[in-house]
Amino acid sequence: MRIKATCKMCGGTYWKTNGRSMYCSDACKAKARNKWLDATKEKRAEYQKEYRGQHPNIQEQFDQRHPNYSRDRARKIRGNVEHAKTCVVCGKTFITYRSNKKTCSDECKAAHRKARDKHRIRTPISPEDEHRKYIIRTYGSEEAHRAYLEELEQKKQAQMEQTKARKEQERKERLAANFREGKCVVCGKAFTTYNPLQKTCCSECGKKLSYARKQKRIPDEQVIDKDITLEALYRRDSGVCYLCGGVCDWNDKKGNIVGGLYPSIDHIIPVSRGGLHSWDNIRLAHFQCNAKKSNDIIPNAKKMVAVNAYSVKKEPKQSKKRTMQYSEAGVFVAEYESTAEAARKTGFKAKQIQNCARGERKLYGGFVWKYA
Repeated sequence: MRIKATCKMCGGTYWKTNGRSMYCSDACKAKARNKWLDATKEKRAEYQKEYRGQHPNIQEQFDQRHPNYSRDRARKIRGNVEHAKTCVVCGKTFITYRSNKKTCSDECKAAHRKARDKHRIRTPISPEDEHRKYIIRTYGSEEAHRAYLEELEQKKQAQMEQTKARKEQERKERLAANFREGKCVVCGKAFTTYNPLQKTCCSECGKKLSYARKQKRIPDEQVIDKDITLEALYRRDSGVCYLCGGVCDWNDKKGNIVGGLYPSIDHIIPVSRGGLHSWDNIRLAHFQCNAKKSNDIIPNAKKMVAVNAYSVKKEPKQSKKRTMQYSEAGVFVAEYESTAEAARKTGFKAKQIQNCARGERKLYGGFVWKYA
C-alpha cells in the first residue's frame, strides 16, 4: 500500500511503502544522520567540559586515554631534541625526535620488519634431529639413553627366564601327576605315558585308530565285538587269506599306501547287506582279494558261519498296540492300530499319545487315550 508523505529533511513529497519511512531518499537519510551525530558530539563536549570543571582529576585520566598521550609524555621527558638519521632500507637522511628510529617512512618500516622476521623463521629439522634433541633433553645424553635401554633389556630377559623356568616346573609337575601305564587298543602292547587320553602305543597305531574312527563305515548298531583289530585277526587266521589261500605280507607297503598282498579285514556277510562286525563274521584277506570281492556273498558263506553266530543283524519286531480315543466325558471317538496311525490321522504327537495311554497324563489334545 502506497502512502503520500513529507520528507523530514528536505520537506519534499514522496510515496512511501513502509510505515516507518521518514525520508524521501538515502541522501536525505544520510544528512539527517550526520546532523544527529554533530549534535550528539556537541552535547558530549559540553557535558565533558562541565564534568571536568566539577571534577579536576578527571582531566588527567582523560589525557591518559588520548591516543597521543604516550607520545606527548615521552616528548616532555626527553625534550624535543632533533636527531639526524639515515634510513636502513633506502639510505635517505631524515630528521626525527626518536633516537632509536631506523626507517624514514611506513613503507621502509614494513620492508625492514619483513627482512628481520625472515631471519627469525625457524629452520625445519629432520625427525632424527628432533628425536636426538628429545633424548638429550630427557636423559641428559645419548650414552645415558643407551645405558637405560640396555638395563631395560636385561630386566626383560631376566623376567622371561623366570617365566620360562616357572612354566617348565609346572609342566614337570603336571607330567608327574599324569604318569600312568596303559595298553594299546590296536596292538595290545603295554606302554607308559604322561597323557591321560592316550590310547595307542605309537604313532602308527594312532593312525590306524584315527582312520577307523574317521571311516564310519560300520554303524554303531552293527558293531558286536569292539576288540577286533587287524593284528589280532592276523594271529587268529595265521596270516592266510581265506579267499585265495595265499600268505599276507605286512611289508607290502610304502608309506601310507598299501599293496595288494597287505592284510585286511573282510566280512563274510557284508556290512552293507546286514552283516555284523563280530569275530564270527570276519576273516583275513589280501587287500586286492577284498577289493575284488567287494560286497558280494561267496557261495559257501553259510557253511563258514555257524548257525547261532552273530553274523546277520536281527530285524526288530514291530510292536503295535491298538489305541482307543475317548472324549473327556468318556464317549468313544475312534480306534487306531497304533499310536503312529493315531498321530498321522489326528495330527497330534505320537509321544504324547503314548504318555497319555500309559497313564502318565490324564488328557492330551482334549481327549483320553488308552491301549486296547
